[in-house]
Amino acid sequence: MLLKKLAAILTVASIGATIFTSNKEVMATDSYSKAKEIVSNMTLEEKLGQMIMPDFRMWQEEGAKEPSDLTEINSEVAEVIDKYDLGGVILFAENVKEISQTTTLIHDLQEVAINDEDGNLPLLITLDQEGGIVTRLGEGTNLPGNMALGATRSEKSSYDAGYVIGKELNALGVNVDFAPVLDTNNNPENPVIGVRSISSNPELVGKLGKNIAKGIQDQGVAATAKHFPGHGDTATDSHYGLPMVDKSIEELRETELKPFKIAIENGIDMIMTAHIQFPQIEKDTFISKKDGSQISIPATLSDDIIKGILREEMEYDGVVITDAMNMKAISDHFGELESTKMAINAGIDIIFMPTILRNNEDVKKLDYIVNGILDSIKSGEIKEEEITDSAERIVKLKIDRGIIDLKNNNASLEEKIKKAKKTVGSVENRNIERRISEEAITITKNEENILPLNPKEGEKVLLIAPNESQIHSMKFGINRLIHENSLNNIKLDTYEYNNIGIIDDVLKEKIESSDYIIVASLSSNANHLKPGAWNRDLPRSVIDYGNKLNKDTVLISLRNPYDLAAYDNAKAQVVAYGFKGMDPTEGDTLFPTKSSGPNIPASMGVVFGAVEPKGKLPVDIPSLNNDGTMNTEVNYYDYGHGITNINSLGNVNISMNKKINLGDNFQVKFNLSDFNEIVAGKYRAKIKFQGEKLEFINGKVEFSGDLQTNIIDNNTLEVLINLEEGSLKANEVNFILEFKAIDKAELTSIEITSSELIDEKGRCFKQKYVISEFSIEDNKEDKPLSPDEDKEDEENNEDLGNSDDNNKDELPQTGSGVGKEFIFGLGSLSLLVGIGLKSKRFKRK
Repeated sequence: MLLKKLAAILTVASIGATIFTSNKEVMATDSYSKAKEIVSNMTLEEKLGQMIMPDFRMWQEEGAKEPSDLTEINSEVAEVIDKYDLGGVILFAENVKEISQTTTLIHDLQEVAINDEDGNLPLLITLDQEGGIVTRLGEGTNLPGNMALGATRSEKSSYDAGYVIGKELNALGVNVDFAPVLDTNNNPENPVIGVRSISSNPELVGKLGKNIAKGIQDQGVAATAKHFPGHGDTATDSHYGLPMVDKSIEELRETELKPFKIAIENGIDMIMTAHIQFPQIEKDTFISKKDGSQISIPATLSDDIIKGILREEMEYDGVVITDAMNMKAISDHFGELESTKMAINAGIDIIFMPTILRNNEDVKKLDYIVNGILDSIKSGEIKEEEITDSAERIVKLKIDRGIIDLKNNNASLEEKIKKAKKTVGSVENRNIERRISEEAITITKNEENILPLNPKEGEKVLLIAPNESQIHSMKFGINRLIHENSLNNIKLDTYEYNNIGIIDDVLKEKIESSDYIIVASLSSNANHLKPGAWNRDLPRSVIDYGNKLNKDTVLISLRNPYDLAAYDNAKAQVVAYGFKGMDPTEGDTLFPTKSSGPNIPASMGVVFGAVEPKGKLPVDIPSLNNDGTMNTEVNYYDYGHGITNINSLGNVNISMNKKINLGDNFQVKFNLSDFNEIVAGKYRAKIKFQGEKLEFINGKVEFSGDLQTNIIDNNTLEVLINLEEGSLKANEVNFILEFKAIDKAELTSIEITSSELIDEKGRCFKQKYVISEFSIEDNKEDKPLSPDEDKEDEENNEDLGNSDDNNKDELPQTGSGVGKEFIFGLGSLSLLVGIGLKSKRFKRK
């Protein structure tokens, strides 16, 4: 009978356009009234069912030897949904492996719920698609994650990240995302949040978090702010233990609660609670079933926190959901039924994973919980009003997000799959992902101008990372740069060091035979920073050996950036904010389809100079004591630190007289300033000028160093400059080129075909130019100057290169460039006075 029912469910095409529940028509207009009317027609059991959200991550059907990943609906799972009138289910990576498969599974789950003879309300289909290190989709756009967004400081990029996530989830049929994380990560030893947090600054968390949520919700997917009232200041992972935050309500208002307040003010759909003790707020205690000790009641089960702070003080009336109730913070200390009853009485609307369901035998546990709650309602231990209020909030959410309208969706499964394939992992979404990821990459150190690396054709780069998947991501990023003509064809060598803390003979030989070394670090907790931890020891040893051999060696921090302090021996440090690698089968491709982390490929763009670094640290980086423990009193790097000028020499002002008499010699002065940590050495620049108007005479230098000039052809002058330490310390260098005006012109110019200085490694340094318009006139020998004309002539001979205030707010005009400023990106650029020509990247051959 059940199999026949399931078959019928999965072939239903559609139902009518009017909302029905329990065979009763609902005609109300606003969502609140509709929700109340729908719930008023529900039985107590149906209302309670709306509050239960289990997972079916794996399932062992009758007769099977063991559980397997649930990738398609079966009659046993359908029976659980039907019997308990479930309000929603959570999906994990085991459930959502491919686009077609995921779309089909979700379609079938909804068909089971919609065609339930009793409740017939569509399900909340949820998953954790935060972006970054916590994502579930097997195919699709991963996004770089929250701390990467924090490094961008960009509200637009944060919205775009939410937009892509929401768009792809909506296309698959997922209608609730357990994101964004709004925890303020103000404890660097936090082992569970880390890069899942936007920042240690609560204002930045709130500002960017509300934009992520808006992006998600604008695509019709409910967003969830988590983990209330804050999981950022803990050193315990609530998956494995029960954390405690010993703060007063005043302290929480100053930090942890701020992002949630902003989210509530901006219409967040759902809030997920934290399994954390706040003993200064929740005074009640409970005897732990684990060891008999007295523990403070955690936030998830606390009416003082849920009802008192969230509902009353912060005036939130949306849906509140627990974090997974099978986490050790709850399951170790409370029985399943006991914790569920406490959560409901605390004001929770949805009990998330109240027990683990893997087979029909496990369903007995769910049955025990449901019947126990019904008994508690009958006895008065739980008020039925609590159940009704929660059901109304849940149903209102389903109305507000259009979930209730799924009953009227006439799209076939084939049409849904087609839409999903067009949307999930699309080129548009991948391009957004790449842009955001590149914006986030942060350079924290660049001694001796190690960065950007600029290997010659055929030189070898050694890639070292903890895991094979990360190696493939590094290779993918490099191959993409080569394909885009942003990097020469180079040789690659690789080494994987998972659980290896010393340099073995194989790695030693690879280091010695390579020209450049990129080593990735991965730290997920404070213990990884201590001497003796392989996570720390291997990268440090590689850096030491690379330095000894005078090889340019770059350290890339893949996860929590707090490990930067462990690599003080590195001359170049880059932060990626994400460790997710790439499927080995896609490492050599240019267009991956499977979900993969974009952070590592983005870091390759910055390391090799194809992408300008823009990221700033969104957290403080504490220094380390000798034993590797954190010293939070002294920072290694401060919040906001980040080097963004690795390709920039600084400013170059070019000045000259406005009027030049025919036949006279005149000087062009180049003033170089604000060197931005460049190193002493030899640089070259080419200056192309109009040979029919001007004749080059000579050049001279006004600093301690050398200047040589060489006429390459009639119109091109090469200037070789040797910057010495003394001139760099003065932070200003001047050199003068002398020309002779040989032809009359109303307006002429010096055209510069290379707007960078090029160092001995062939790297280009962009510059900011201020160039003056000038004209060549006949000599006025016979006519004496009047006093006014003499004054005007003095004004015309002033150094215009250092006085661009007159036109500072104007945009460049074709054919006119008096005092205009032009700022160009990295590359071999052309500049004509008043006209900026398209850039082309310089590569050393």
